[in-house]
Amino acid sequence: MKIQNPQNLNYTSFNGLDARKLKGFVMNSNFAGIADDMKHIGELENFKIFLFDRNPLHHTNLYTDHFQTDQSHKGCWAQDFWGIVKNTLLFYEQSEKTDILQNTFKLIANPFQNKLKLENNIPKIQEYLDLLFNLPQVKKNGKDMIAIETPDGISFIDKKIYDAEFNINTQILKSLCNKTHVKGGNYFLTKNPDGTQELLIGQSELKKFSVKELQKMFLTDKIHIIPQADFHLDLFIRPLNNKKVLIADDEMMLDTLKTAFEKIQQAVIKAPYIQKALFQEPFIKTGSYMMGFKDVLKQNPYAALKDVEKSLIDAGYQPIKVPARLFDILEGESDLGKKYILRHYHNYINANVHINDKDELVYITNKSLLDQKCGLTGEIQEKTGFSFEKSFLDAIKPHVDKVYFVSGKNNVIPESLLPDFNGGIHCMCMEVPV
Repeated sequence: MKIQNPQNLNYTSFNGLDARKLKGFVMNSNFAGIADDMKHIGELENFKIFLFDRNPLHHTNLYTDHFQTDQSHKGCWAQDFWGIVKNTLLFYEQSEKTDILQNTFKLIANPFQNKLKLENNIPKIQEYLDLLFNLPQVKKNGKDMIAIETPDGISFIDKKIYDAEFNINTQILKSLCNKTHVKGGNYFLTKNPDGTQELLIGQSELKKFSVKELQKMFLTDKIHIIPQADFHLDLFIRPLNNKKVLIADDEMMLDTLKTAFEKIQQAVIKAPYIQKALFQEPFIKTGSYMMGFKDVLKQNPYAALKDVEKSLIDAGYQPIKVPARLFDILEGESDLGKKYILRHYHNYINANVHINDKDELVYITNKSLLDQKCGLTGEIQEKTGFSFEKSFLDAIKPHVDKVYFVSGKNNVIPESLLPDFNGGIHCMCMEVPV
């Protein structure tokens, strides 16, 4: 596990508006020790990690001390499944974990979402699935059977029939839960000086909810619809405070790649002949990333970031452009036609923010391997005066006080979670405001 030491940027601290002082973050897994990494940062910056884990009796609970390391990424997302809105809990589906969150943080089910779930018969479908799940499996005449207790005694059904029934109802439940929930990666709640809240929400949610319904769900009249520049907002914007919002500006990222290429080129010209070979790998790889990303941006089917910027300005926010993401485009098919996914290799915008006890704005983001993959070793960085990490830090340093980069064991976030599973550190952490 690796946490880069914080960058103490020594700039003016701000009183939190969009960024909040947090009790901490709820995490659903300690996959690759990432929850341990966050816990260590919390010890430095005065927040807690509440981790769902099973005790020796196989009871799930929230823990803040000893964390068991999970080997699988399955179940590591949290922000998409739960969200706190004032004293209510938005949740994807009712579960033991949902009950624990409500009890631990003294929350009630969100009244509007609860009404939707009742109208869609979700509690009864969930109850039926729980019943099916707990039926015992037995062997009868050499076949796998499911035992069902009836008033006339025990009946048996073929496990294949049971599996089909269970799978069909599981898919029905998931479909209905999707219709009654906004995943946490696609909205941000910001806070004004008078305590009122505003909602930034991805445009795709209007396929499911009207603005009036969103106002009821998020308990605010002030809702701002943001063009969908990826499937979730947290992959291309990150609110800070004082109405400031970071935007991962792709043209700025392309310019940064170009700057890297030119600086390496200049260093090659200046270097003695015996040192020129040092720059061959970074020259080729940086040039390859630059040309590849230029082509990708021409093909990008998502909303233009200039439209995102305009929507934020119109809503009274101050967009701050930063070079923060690098991606490819994967194309597939869905029931609605072509489906596009941006596959991220580098994303600093998918981040957590926190105001610590010193009123410093703490920014916690994903480690990137872009410098390493481009062959920008420490020696090359020194000779060129360039690194992709530094270019991002230079862009945000007037607006934050500390930055942490979280990678997990064996750099699992940049190597696997971001490119293969479309999520990073923000997706893994549900915010718990004070």
